[in-house]
Amino acid sequence: MYCQQCGSKIPDTDARFCPNCGTQLAVEPKQKSTEEQAEERVIENPNNGPLVAIINTAEEETRVQKRRFIKSALVWPIAIPVFSLVISAGSGYAYYSHQIETNKSVTSLKEKAENDALKGQYAQALSSIKKAKTLRPNYKVLIEDEEKITKAIKAESSLKEISNSLKTQQIDKADSQINKLKITLQTLKGPLYALLNNQLEEKSTTLAVAKIKVEINHLNTVEELAGKLNTLSSLSSSETDEVKRLILTKVVELTTKAAETQLGEKNFTEAMTTVDKGLEYAANDTKLLSFKDRIKGEQASFEKAEQERIQKAIEVAAQEDLNNHTAAVTIDNLNVYTDEYGDLHITGDLKNHATVSISSIKIYYTVYDVNGDSLGTDYTYGDPFYLEPGENGSFDNYQYGVYQDCTVKITKITWELD
Repeated sequence: MYCQQCGSKIPDTDARFCPNCGTQLAVEPKQKSTEEQAEERVIENPNNGPLVAIINTAEEETRVQKRRFIKSALVWPIAIPVFSLVISAGSGYAYYSHQIETNKSVTSLKEKAENDALKGQYAQALSSIKKAKTLRPNYKVLIEDEEKITKAIKAESSLKEISNSLKTQQIDKADSQINKLKITLQTLKGPLYALLNNQLEEKSTTLAVAKIKVEINHLNTVEELAGKLNTLSSLSSSETDEVKRLILTKVVELTTKAAETQLGEKNFTEAMTTVDKGLEYAANDTKLLSFKDRIKGEQASFEKAEQERIQKAIEVAAQEDLNNHTAAVTIDNLNVYTDEYGDLHITGDLKNHATVSISSIKIYYTVYDVNGDSLGTDYTYGDPFYLEPGENGSFDNYQYGVYQDCTVKITKITWELD
């Protein structure tokens, strides 16, 4: 049996109402015996006679059944479509609600993936995209995002390889890896790769710094080191500060060595110029400033000593000139005797004490007798004619017919300075 309102099957044949929609069921009542019907009618209509009641009851029951059949035949064609519409509407709403919730989940996962990717958390971003794809496997945007994030993960892996190469000082390998990744990232556009490009730029700076570090050991002039400082000025990295420090340290070292050599040669002006040039790059360096003070001090001391030396030289020169003019020649081993012929011999040794050559040495003398009376004066020339500084000479002269022992006194010596 089925409900004439909703069309649901009624399992209980004795039910009077539909258990699904609550509509009173149009069912035939259970057939009663003639005696039961008559008795029932008699009870309901006690004024009628028993026979009439039984006949009326049978006729009335027939009419009721006819009315119920007609009513049922009119309701069923309307009830079934209405019920189907209600079921369809309910199913459609449930499907619509499910799709809305699914879209919300996909959108949420996609947004999370985008945020993670922009932060460089590519693994988490990829996980979110894959979860979203389980809900919308054919969603084109999710497929494209998955492809982009996968490329970002590969680029990130390349950056890690570059870092390892730089840490192990494999400069050439790192250079090749950076150039290769640059080419790759040039083909990848969008904000997703902005962080990767920045990181690659940092690696490029690190590589440039590493190259300069290696080159520093082979640079031996301040000019070459200054060129590397100019190169570093165009780079922005925390490592450049350390490299600048290394370069400036070597600038100070080379400047100090060069200035030390110049200072030892008393080239004070050159030494000062060298230090000033170093200070152009290592401004306010305490070591160079101290060395500059040292140059000034040694220059002042040298100039003072030089002045004293000059003054002394002047004095010495004056003394030498005096000596050259007044005490250039000394006589040693003066020997005076009268030979058997009565002739007086006068001999002696000469020495040039002048600082220059002398010539025409002339020795003047006076002869005295035993009583101390002068017998006369005379002169003689030294031999050789020229005497170099420090050289020795001699003289030998005769006084004929003296015939007595005498003494000789050298009264003057003259010479000419060359």
